[in-house]
Amino acid sequence: MPNNLPRLEKAIKRIIWEQKHKAPNESQNYVQWLQKIDVFFTGLTAIASVGSLLGIAFYYGLNNSTNEASGFLVGLHAALFLFTVNILLGICFAFNRFVLHAGILKWIVNLLILISAAAYFFPAASNWFGYISSKEFLFFSLASYSLVFLSAKALDLANSYRMNPSLILASSFIVVIFIGTFLLMLPKSTKEPIDLIDAFFISTSAVCVTGLSPIDISQIFTNFGLLVLSVLIQIGGLGLIAFTSVFAIFYAGSTSVYNQLLIRDMIYSKSMDALLPTLLYILGFTLSIETIGAFLIYVTVPSSLFTTLSDKLIFSAFHSMSAFCNAGFSNLKDGLSNEVLLKGNQFFYLVICALMFLGSIGFPILINLKDKLFWKLKNQLFLSTEEQTNFIRFDLNTKLVLITSSILVAAGTVLFLIFEYDGTLKDMSFFTKIVQSLFNAILPRTTGFASVNPADFQPSTILLVCLLMWIGGSSQSMAGGVKVNTVAVLFLNLKGIITGSDQTGAFHRAISEKAVLRAYAVAFIATVCVFVFSFILILLEPGQPIRSIIFEVMSALFTVGSSLGLTPVLSGESKFVLCIAMFLGRVGLLSILIGLLGHRGAKGCSFPNEHIIIN
Repeated sequence: MPNNLPRLEKAIKRIIWEQKHKAPNESQNYVQWLQKIDVFFTGLTAIASVGSLLGIAFYYGLNNSTNEASGFLVGLHAALFLFTVNILLGICFAFNRFVLHAGILKWIVNLLILISAAAYFFPAASNWFGYISSKEFLFFSLASYSLVFLSAKALDLANSYRMNPSLILASSFIVVIFIGTFLLMLPKSTKEPIDLIDAFFISTSAVCVTGLSPIDISQIFTNFGLLVLSVLIQIGGLGLIAFTSVFAIFYAGSTSVYNQLLIRDMIYSKSMDALLPTLLYILGFTLSIETIGAFLIYVTVPSSLFTTLSDKLIFSAFHSMSAFCNAGFSNLKDGLSNEVLLKGNQFFYLVICALMFLGSIGFPILINLKDKLFWKLKNQLFLSTEEQTNFIRFDLNTKLVLITSSILVAAGTVLFLIFEYDGTLKDMSFFTKIVQSLFNAILPRTTGFASVNPADFQPSTILLVCLLMWIGGSSQSMAGGVKVNTVAVLFLNLKGIITGSDQTGAFHRAISEKAVLRAYAVAFIATVCVFVFSFILILLEPGQPIRSIIFEVMSALFTVGSSLGLTPVLSGESKFVLCIAMFLGRVGLLSILIGLLGHRGAKGCSFPNEHIIIN
């Protein structure tokens, strides 16, 4: 038997060699041919999808002549033809992937394209249903198919290159900022032309949900421009990944393990099974809160501000979305410091306060609150004592955020009332002073609205506002700053150091050392960035007050949007620097550094300890 082993080994090697080098049979050639066609049509469809979205934007955004409009329609019908061919080929040659194992969204957008194609190529049959032959239905079908297709392919691309989630998030923001700049430059977006740097600045401010603007939004932008701005704010607040992930999952029917891990990291889901429910909850909760907020704003805002019902509806919807997403843009002249608003129903400001606060505490906390509420209702109203399910508690993150945020709001309200009682609040009633103090205590941590002019604040108030801007809102929320989670961990660790405790923790729970170190890193980087960007702006704007420059930098870096009046007078270079600050404040410089350098440290080795004097 041992003598036969070399012969057996040679025979096995020979078989393996033949398998590798044998000529492909007809079945293999057929499969390879189909794969090449699939790759070709996928690339062509991706290009046509981008072209369709641009074509629709041009059609609505340009002051088109009849010939130009006809040219855009020809191009969009060409894209419709390509999409139709792609779908039919997929059904014929990849039936399982295109039909049996496809997600529900893929079925819907494919059906929309086929209906639009039938309406175009068989106009006599479509006369029974007039709307499906209209260009509005065509645009809706093309835009839906393009957005869903590009979302799915973007997630596939991330899976292929295995990029770091932080870099993917940063890249998505950059893409949306440039698209927003292009859309805001369209003639129908503005009542008068604006500079490229201003369009770029506003797009960055909207996507980074900051609220700074070098021009008067209410006087420059048309309703179309406000719609573009609203979409940018919504995408910036929720994150492009949330939208593309939902589209991709419903399009493909399933996702790879890497994509599931990517989505989980982006939305901080606790388990892989909860990805889609968590995504849908985030989107559904956002739309529900914004709808309720728009209704409450509608019934509390003075009707005398508007000439038509549509103006009041647009104002209500825009401000609800802007407040909840912590953007702080306003389409009203003088913003929320408008005299009619300020002397009107103060419950309007309370509604804005509630929206800002909800948007600033973060989706993990909102999900925890929802789970706790549903558990309580289910057990107390529908189940007997024996049938009650396991207890759902508020986790440590929720407790720290709610307690710290409440302390900051209460302390900020009292201090603002004391500092500005005889200042910017001087001529108001006591109830109005309380409401405005609450409003101005919440907005520096989240939103760039202004009910009173920050330039008129006392020096002590400006210092208070800067501190609140530095702290910001909660992690995984739409607010900026170093986050209340970070501040809470820093104070708990300081308490542990002072009391000699070996652990950092609260509520009988310990906080990991890694989280403590990350909190110090975030606080340190944020403070350094304030100095760096302030130094750069001082060099670029030597004639401006240092107080205004530092305030502007902190407002941009911590995505707040308040200003002492410096934004409109800045040079183009200074505006670009603030755009970088807003971008870094939204995506997080620490996250980008970890994405770029996080795997370059030495592994598998340790070094001797040595004492460093710290006192």
